[in-house]
Amino acid sequence: MATLATNVHVTDDKGVTHVFGPADEVPTWAQALITNPKAWAVPPVASNDSRDIAQPATKPAAKRAASRRKAAPRDSVQ
Repeated sequence: MATLATNVHVTDDKGVTHVFGPADEVPTWAQALITNPKAWAVPPVASNDSRDIAQPATKPAAKRAASRRKAAPRDSVQ
């Protein structure tokens, strides 16, 4: 049985954040999302059955804003 060494925050596929600690039983979907090995006191056993693990929802890539143009140089005549 997988046991956490510390508290972790995991966001599910609906965007809801869940907090799990050392005393909690971590569901299979959350075990797949906790990738930091230092978070585990006893790491979960890898399973080849991917049917019970919900895949995280993919978000489209964020659009980048157009780069800002530099202002034209001022011709200062004094």
